[in-house]
Amino acid sequence: NLETYENRVKSTYESYKPNVDILEKIEHLLLDKNQKLKIVALGADWCPDCTINVPKMIKITKSMNITDVDLQILYGIMVDGFHKSGLKIWHKTRSPPEALNPKFNLEKIPTFYIFNKEGDYLGAIIENPKLGSTLEKDTLEIIEENL
Repeated sequence: NLETYENRVKSTYESYKPNVDILEKIEHLLLDKNQKLKIVALGADWCPDCTINVPKMIKITKSMNITDVDLQILYGIMVDGFHKSGLKIWHKTRSPPEALNPKFNLEKIPTFYIFNKEGDYLGAIIENPKLGSTLEKDTLEIIEENL
């Protein structure tokens, strides 16, 4: 039900409180290195983890005091119920082309791909943050290690 989905997304967005200290560290890193982040999120409205984590990432990016973080969300990924073993599970014609693009190597959703301003891949958060972590903490770790 689309209305229920919309309510869950809205509720998650409104209730999530990103760690301000971590957001400030991300902001300072980007400013110090004269960098920007582009985050590309791939997901689907049928995916429970997407319902939780995509609104959180939206809140994280909107909570930062800089405009150097661009979040693009690509939804509509569909599973191919007849996929052959060893092949991608994403439906070839009903999913966005990025779902099947070997450059993305999409295995699970949501996946948040993180790039610098030159478009170089820095890392990804796949499905959920690491155990005991948060999306903003994992994002900080990726940029600390790779920016």
